[in-house]
Amino acid sequence: MKRAFALAKQIFVVAAVAALIFLSIYFRSDIKDFVGARPWWLDFLVLLSAISVPVLAFFELLDSARVNALRDEANQLRLEVDEQCNEVNKLRAEADQQRRAADIEKTRTNEALACLADIAKKGRTKAQRNADRLQGYLRCNALVIDSDESRWPGAAEIVEIKDEVATFFTPCDFHSPTALESYVHCEDIEIMESPIGSLPLALKVLKRYGPDKSLGGIKHWEDRKGQSVAAPFPKGPLVFNAEFTKTGSEERRQLDLYESSDGSNSYMLVASPGESMFGSNIDISRKLMLAQIDFQAQGFQFSGGGSGGSKYELYIDMRI
Repeated sequence: MKRAFALAKQIFVVAAVAALIFLSIYFRSDIKDFVGARPWWLDFLVLLSAISVPVLAFFELLDSARVNALRDEANQLRLEVDEQCNEVNKLRAEADQQRRAADIEKTRTNEALACLADIAKKGRTKAQRNADRLQGYLRCNALVIDSDESRWPGAAEIVEIKDEVATFFTPCDFHSPTALESYVHCEDIEIMESPIGSLPLALKVLKRYGPDKSLGGIKHWEDRKGQSVAAPFPKGPLVFNAEFTKTGSEERRQLDLYESSDGSNSYMLVASPGESMFGSNIDISRKLMLAQIDFQAQGFQFSGGGSGGSKYELYIDMRI
């Protein structure tokens, strides 16, 4: 539209100039007579006014051409900007689409991982589940009960979980004359995580994983390496026992005295709770009476007991 308008203006100016030239030639004699009959300056003014119109139109035509060129260039730049904006909008739409697709894929991946986790959790064996639970109690003591409902002597420390086999350590104390290292496969353990007294959990062992290993007279798991261990006491028959109770309480204390199986003047006193003590008949009698005094100072009273005879005389009096 603008180009057509500019072309029309060009045609009009050219036609006007051509008509002026033609009329000047055609009316040359009349113009000559007209100019000769008047002052020259008046004729000059008339001629100037007649010539100024096409001259100004010519210059306006040149300016119009430059303006049209600049306008065309601006329009071209505007078209390029519009194209670039359209390209940016297209890229933005593609990015939004890819982002939505990535979000959908991430959601699907998370759902798949959660499903796999559930499947893996459900598919884990009893041994694996027990091993994971026992890892949280590593180096903790536990009450251990065998399948026949008999308790292990004293609390057993969970010292190692390896290849689904749990290793328990029972120190040498008043409950056991020798330290023991015991093995149980996690498949054969039933875990009861309710606290039993000061112990955080109780375990029921359906069967052991091989025989127990004697560690001598050590009291700590770390003592099994790099240290000579005392030979275990040759435990013989029970020659004396005493039980102490406290009024209004279910707590109990007990003293068990064993003589040596090799016939020597050597005894082992097991105080519950307390430590195992060793000595001759005189030494062990003194230690037993002191343990009785400690129990009575705690509010416990002798409630019963007896003796099974001893090769060497014992100096024990429960009437205190």
